[in-house]
Amino acid sequence: MCLILGFMFSACGLLEPRSPELPTNTVQYDPAFDHQTVIVNLKKSIQFKDPAGYIRCMTDTLEGNAQIFVFEPSIEVLSRYSGVFQQWSLNQERAYFQNVLSKIPKDVPTDLALLNIMYDGVTPDSVIMQAEYTLSLPHTVSSISKEAAGTLRFVLKRQKNGLWAIQRWTDFVRNNNTIGESWSYVKAQFNN
Repeated sequence: MCLILGFMFSACGLLEPRSPELPTNTVQYDPAFDHQTVIVNLKKSIQFKDPAGYIRCMTDTLEGNAQIFVFEPSIEVLSRYSGVFQQWSLNQERAYFQNVLSKIPKDVPTDLALLNIMYDGVTPDSVIMQAEYTLSLPHTVSSISKEAAGTLRFVLKRQKNGLWAIQRWTDFVRNNNTIGESWSYVKAQFNN
């Protein structure tokens, strides 16, 4: 009997709750019920190297949205890599991002900085956002710049599901670009 009572008292700890484990590599995204949240989520997806979160920031016809995602590279890059961008879609956007991330060590931070953000054409279902950007993707490919800089223009639209996303993305080279290449160049280099 003592043996049974001893076992019961020692087994009581089995039924007590244990400390919760910390989540591993999970990013908390807010639903993009407004256009600002899309930008916050885009920055998070780059910071946390999350291709799924990155792609969710863009319109997707598979989600029942009539608007297809369009990327317009900078004119300078388009003139050199026109074949790359002829059929650019979400699939190419996903492939480029996954490819560049595969060349960045896990412990090395990535970042997107946006400056001088301006909004135009604000309606209940559409917003045009323009900003200067600096993108830091410290990959291991020595022949490609690890930073990109330029100006981007997003046309953000409310989708059928009520969430906002980037429908059109236009990239421009800044005249005073001392950092290196534009985001378009990075996409062209890591598209395959």
